[in-house]
Amino acid sequence: MLLVVLLVLAILTERGSIALTATITDLTQTSTERTSKQAFSTAEAGIEEAKGRLIGKPASNPNFIADPAAAPNPLWSAYILTSGSWTTAQDPDYNAAYTNYFPTTGSQTNTTKVVNGLQTAIPYWIKIRHKREYDAELEGHTPATPHYVDGDTSTQGNHTAANPGNIIYYGYHPASPATATEFTTATATSYQPVELVRAYGTGPGKSKGIEVELVHSIDKVGAPIQAPMYARGDTHFYNSTTSVSGNDNCGASTKPPMFVKTPAEVFGSPLYLGSPATPQYGALDLNISSLINSLRAGATVVTTDQSDSVFGSSNNYVTVYSDTSNPVNVNGLHFDDGTGYGALLVEGDVKLEDLDWYGLILVTGHLSYQGESGNPVRIRGAVIANQISDLTGNVDIRYDSCQVAKALADQPLQVKKWKERS
Repeated sequence: MLLVVLLVLAILTERGSIALTATITDLTQTSTERTSKQAFSTAEAGIEEAKGRLIGKPASNPNFIADPAAAPNPLWSAYILTSGSWTTAQDPDYNAAYTNYFPTTGSQTNTTKVVNGLQTAIPYWIKIRHKREYDAELEGHTPATPHYVDGDTSTQGNHTAANPGNIIYYGYHPASPATATEFTTATATSYQPVELVRAYGTGPGKSKGIEVELVHSIDKVGAPIQAPMYARGDTHFYNSTTSVSGNDNCGASTKPPMFVKTPAEVFGSPLYLGSPATPQYGALDLNISSLINSLRAGATVVTTDQSDSVFGSSNNYVTVYSDTSNPVNVNGLHFDDGTGYGALLVEGDVKLEDLDWYGLILVTGHLSYQGESGNPVRIRGAVIANQISDLTGNVDIRYDSCQVAKALADQPLQVKKWKERS
């Protein structure tokens, strides 16, 4: 009998030991999983900070971060830190050849390590740089299976970390005129680089990384800006003093003066400049109302006619929105003797009289210009409207890709790719 009792006790002890071991293992796995999730969540928070700080410009976003070079620098990189204990050894891809800035509100080119995150309670660090050809090749790009339009005359497809190739941009390349795509170029472009952002979050004894590719909001205009004036319907020019130029004020590209959706027509003989220097016709049908809806978030809403109004400034581009049916404005919106910087979005009809506008104008209805001999309507940027006419006086419209880019700068960036990093 004693022997049986001892055997039972031995079995129970063994089972208890196994159960205890299993419980400890489960708790350890649960703790590890919890720590891993915590680190992952902090990395996600880092990505969100980076997205917010890449929007806009210094005047509208005091925490703005961007490549300060006049033309994008292939070796630009910037760090955001939430802790002063960070060292370069923590970055598995640290490269001393890059600029490795630690941007502050006082300097985009600060190279002294400093805590420059918007908060310090959540532990993460972030690295931002432009996407290069080598990055695409790591993802599988080859000349035979391209991930981007190779427009820089170099299609070798065998770059290295030491020779990563050119910057990859996102926008409308001549080889892909109707669809935004990634591309390289051997000449200047008005489009922005793809930004490669890596954020590493930490939990107790655990680190997790996330990498995203962000693109600026060129998709917000739905299709490439074919010309400084786009019209879905007929356009009437009643004055030979009207001038429409597709020559880019920013120097990045040259476009025809107008693009007209067939079967609409253009009447009148203004001064046309550009390449070719005549209106172009085609099937491109922009949904102007949809474009306006995609851009109107956070806009200044205008419900009445405007006189001597100023919207924004050369350092602060804004979005102005008006729906002429809510409340009802029978004759449409009227701008007289004003100045604006940014995006002017009108659902309905609008008349521009003696107005200077720098940026982008979108109109779902009829857009009419009424300038004076000594004070023309001046637009530097681009116009997209359903129907267009000039009524009296001078109108001077010039394509400016930089003004369009500034008008869209405050739009959120889009995530094109996402993956975990070790």
